[in-house]
Formats: sequence, structure tokens, C-alpha cells
Amino acid sequence: MEVKIPTRKPSVIDTLPNSLSAAEEELNMLLEATFFGFMSLIDMLFWWCVDVLQVWGELTGLGYNLINILIFVLLQPFLILLFFILWFCERTRRGRHHG
Repeated sequence: MEVKIPTRKPSVIDTLPNSLSAAEEELNMLLEATFFGFMSLIDMLFWWCVDVLQVWGELTGLGYNLINILIFVLLQPFLILLFFILWFCERTRRGRHHG
């Protein structure tokens, strides 16, 4: 098996950035252009969620921190566990009838 070595440098090499900051800047520009401001959309969604939690905290009198804890530390894991148990019960129930 013969390996051919290019006789001259490919032109694409000259277009590569020569510093990490330049590469990062080009990547950010590419992300902005490719995903129509995808990172901006994510940032807007995040801050909108923060605003919603702040409003809920003010409306209930519990505050942002406690609402955040109730939702993401207590409610979310509880719901994940509940749905897992329901799925497991249904799986075992169907297993007895179809097996």
C-alpha cells in the first residue's frame, strides 16, 4: 500500500486561526450565524425562567430561593421517582399478562 504525500500545502491550512481567541471568536460567529442566535435564545429563555420564579416567589411570599428549591430539589425528583414507580408497576403488570 503506497501512501501519497501532498507536494504542496493545502490552501485550507492558511484559513485556520492561529490563536485560541481567534478560533473562539470564529466559532461564536459561526454559532450565531448558523443557529440564528441560538445562544441568545438560550439566554433569553433562562432569564425569562428566572423572572417567572421571582414573580412566583413574590406572589407566594416564599421568595425566589425557596421556590427554586421546592421545584428543583423536591418536586422534580419526586415526579421522576413517581413516574418511574408507575412505569415499573405497569411493566410488571403487563409482564404477567403477556408472559
